Amino acid sequence: MTRLGRRPLVIAMVVFSCALIGYELVPRDETRIRAVLDELCAHLNQTKDANSLAILRQFLSTAVLPQISLRASELGQDLQGADEVSARAQDLLEGAPLSFALNSVEIKVSDRLARVEAELLLAVRGGGEQRRQVRRTRVRLAKHADRWQIEAVEVDPIAPSEPEARP
Repeated sequence: MTRLGRRPLVIAMVVFSCALIGYELVPRDETRIRAVLDELCAHLNQTKDANSLAILRQFLSTAVLPQISLRASELGQDLQGADEVSARAQDLLEGAPLSFALNSVEIKVSDRLARVEAELLLAVRGGGEQRRQVRRTRVRLAKHADRWQIEAVEVDPIAPSEPEARP
């Protein structure tokens, strides 16, 4: 190749490299959605006293839509609206300390709506025995302005399992 022939190739490679780096650095919708859900789990995990409960409620005021619905069999009823969800957050202080994490997260985005299917790992913290539960969970989100907000959460009950065979 002549010097003139390499120059356009080098320029094309530099432009391609810059575009690839820019693509990786620009937050995509999936990344933003995952960040909202991870931050929610972090706030739930850190709620141990009145101050951390206030921080959780402040986060909820921006992370969920006013008409959010929350369905989980342990609640005894479906929660409707951000006020009901925020009020039930008090329960985190009254029971055993819980740990929340998401696993096997699948995010499907369609324009300004998103659906997330994941496994919610729920564990009771502290004490000698730690109980872990895995629940299938579905979350719907809607994009308002440039921010994703939670619209609905459905947590399946624990699936009945067969006792483990012992010799």
